[in-house]
Amino acid sequence: MIRKFLIFIFIYLTYLGNAQQYPWWSQYRNNQTLYNPAFCGTKRVVDIRINYRNQWTGFDGSPKTYALALNSRLWKGRIGVGGFIFKDDIGPFRNLSTSLTAAYHLKFADSEISFGVQGNYLRQTFNGTDVTLRNQQDKAVNQYVEDKDSNFDGSFGLLYYNDRFHLGVGANNIASSKFEFYKNDSLKKGRFTNVPHYNLSAGFNWADDPNFTFENSVLAVYVPGVPFSFDYTLRLHMRQQLIAGLSFRLNDAIALQLGYTIKENFQISYSYDIVTSPLRKYQSGSHELSLVFSSNMGTDKKRRGLDKRFIRQRYQYLL
Repeated sequence: MIRKFLIFIFIYLTYLGNAQQYPWWSQYRNNQTLYNPAFCGTKRVVDIRINYRNQWTGFDGSPKTYALALNSRLWKGRIGVGGFIFKDDIGPFRNLSTSLTAAYHLKFADSEISFGVQGNYLRQTFNGTDVTLRNQQDKAVNQYVEDKDSNFDGSFGLLYYNDRFHLGVGANNIASSKFEFYKNDSLKKGRFTNVPHYNLSAGFNWADDPNFTFENSVLAVYVPGVPFSFDYTLRLHMRQQLIAGLSFRLNDAIALQLGYTIKENFQISYSYDIVTSPLRKYQSGSHELSLVFSSNMGTDKKRRGLDKRFIRQRYQYLL
């Protein structure tokens, strides 16, 4: 029984490691430029977003992710420029990604189409001290030497949107960048390969009473070799300030979200994942925190929260 249990854990963690090549967020709506560069410049003149995720609390080697994203609208909103940096710690791996993003927005009367591209500089570190070996003489891993490698990759995306809906497709790790460890040691030399991640996102905002707005969104991710991922989120914005939400992630977790918007420019939100997969027995949930600053830098507004980008503009406070 012990042997079967260890084999199950190894296979399950291998699947999770592949799925976690690119960070996953429960509050993906708060920072979608991480998935699709076409979202760059879709918000306000200045937009800064900070995210932190502590996944599977209490599980040894569980993922911890930190992200900072900045982007801006230029040239009367036709161009979006920005970038982000995120650090992802998973078991013995430390991943650092620095990205520059650009998007062009084709404007229509009541909607826009955005084309985005992104260049990524990736750095991965492998720390052998975080690996527990059954055979301490195993020549495949050097537990006394930390090794690292770097490479370049890219992303692209397409987005059709206005303030009331969006439909987007994106792809990450399109170059399938590779990392080699212990290059000068023929016995321990190993290779880690990133695989492309393809995503589809859609959303629709609805309000019969402007004081209570329902924000619906879905995110589907396909990664070769691992199960399909699907997330549905419903968030209720109350009086343009308080946010309460619920997410359902297929075969993985249910996430509870709570947030608050301050003076239309600042937002803080927290989410807690209740894990529903077999891993629920070995951890105590996932925590995520998001901070947003978004401003039109003094742009004249005829009505509270609106910048008149679209003819039938209704929402701008959905940061």
